[in-house]
Amino acid sequence: MADNHTENTPMQPIILSMEVDDDNSVESYYRVQIGNHVKYLVISPATFDTDTLSTPLQSLPSLPYDKEWTVVTISRDQTTGQLKTSFLNRPLPGVKCQWHHTSINCLELKKTKQLTLAALEAVSHSMLPPTLGSSSTMIAKIARFDWEVPRIEHETRAYQLLEGHGLSPPFLGHIHENGRIMGFLLEKIEGRSASIQDLSECEAALGKLHELGFLHGDVNRYNFLVTDDGVKLIDFERLQGGADPESISKELEKLRAGLVDESRRGGGFYRVGDDSD
Repeated sequence: MADNHTENTPMQPIILSMEVDDDNSVESYYRVQIGNHVKYLVISPATFDTDTLSTPLQSLPSLPYDKEWTVVTISRDQTTGQLKTSFLNRPLPGVKCQWHHTSINCLELKKTKQLTLAALEAVSHSMLPPTLGSSSTMIAKIARFDWEVPRIEHETRAYQLLEGHGLSPPFLGHIHENGRIMGFLLEKIEGRSASIQDLSECEAALGKLHELGFLHGDVNRYNFLVTDDGVKLIDFERLQGGADPESISKELEKLRAGLVDESRRGGGFYRVGDDSD
């Protein structure tokens, strides 16, 4: 049993995501975990210097994290120099396309690797399908902030449309935060990014998508995963319907160019020095 001092110790906020303006000319945004909840901080321009914006928690005024609010805006009074806070308890937008029977709390996911700003590898012991091991890694993709929700909405719908066709990694469920859907989970499948040597296999996989009446919309080499079970497509943020012969031909032309592109566009995070000259 914890002693009284431990019980009365306030929970410390943890920054989960942030979008910081390097020029300090527009607002900076933070997604913060406090206990079992997530709240959002908005810091107005010129409130702190740019270095402080990268690690702002120690410079913030005392905030009532245990109260009912979702967003706080922090600014500095230009006359007095004092910090000001403005709280909102508005509902945050969420993904409406909730088609899968499984949904997991974002705070139950343990990040093992950051892939992009909004995608990560993660494990969870609370909702693993019987086909996955107890420590299996999954791919989580989330909307960190309001403006990213439409992108996740579109891709969630795309996976619903492609369910059962074997073109993409299995969709494992939705991710929710404080009850609202804001992401999804995919099974992590082993493979490598495609190259020009895989052109015919990639054309075949893309052709199956075209047969369903869809265009992928972003045929860079990192969106084609070469696996033991053939080529799988990922990243359907730009999936669109209405594929006709002309648009299909253009996308196939873009595929060849995408497979020889070494710019790492679409490749996510990587360490300096990963690519050889």
